[in-house]
Amino acid sequence: MTIPAESPLIPFTFPPMFGRLILHLDSVPHDGAWNMAADQAWLEMSDIPVLRVYRWEQPTVTIGYAQSLPKLADALPCWPVVRRWTGGGVVLHENDFTYSVIVPGGHPWAETRPLDSYRLIHDSLARALVDAGFAGCRLAGPEDLIENPFCFVAPALHDVVRGRVKIAGAGQRRGKSGLLHQGSVQQVVLPPGFWSRWAADLANEVTQVDELPPQVAKRARELVEKRYALPEWLDEREDAL
Repeated sequence: MTIPAESPLIPFTFPPMFGRLILHLDSVPHDGAWNMAADQAWLEMSDIPVLRVYRWEQPTVTIGYAQSLPKLADALPCWPVVRRWTGGGVVLHENDFTYSVIVPGGHPWAETRPLDSYRLIHDSLARALVDAGFAGCRLAGPEDLIENPFCFVAPALHDVVRGRVKIAGAGQRRGKSGLLHQGSVQQVVLPPGFWSRWAADLANEVTQVDELPPQVAKRARELVEKRYALPEWLDEREDAL
């Protein structure tokens, strides 16, 4: 199916990463299961990269694919919890800005090595944040690293930090469907138009959509029913797919 369409490291993000990009500005808040399903549906069904920006209908916790819910339960707030398909730690979604970079299988960029793709996306994001007025945003180095199951307490290598504060982190998954990078920006208030400007940095040609195309929405509904809304998925990573 075709869907119409200051860093301590040497910068690699210019020229743009992509020739074409869909910018999906999803202004309707959704629950956790739907947000996870929509990302996966885009990954499976688009043949060009997507930058999806989305919101939450209520404060929500996402946990990484490999994390153990029983081990985390006592430390989590009394919010809905959903398991991501991507890795990484616990993320509290309340006043954050959430986005996904979705690169379909077969696209050359989907073959980028995991550490490189993480660095490249966050290098570009850090530059966009600096351009938006958040001076001092940079990529975390070895001296910034902390171990903690909560993502925004513990910077990982190449997360975006500002001073000692983590501003942006993400989880990734890659496979035959492509690359899914699910990210969160916190501790800042992004100005209007931020995502459109970043999309223009990421790609030569940007097509903006405000709703999921019907076929993508249909697949997202199936993924909610058969994976992300299931207690078995949350508890044991089991689904009906």
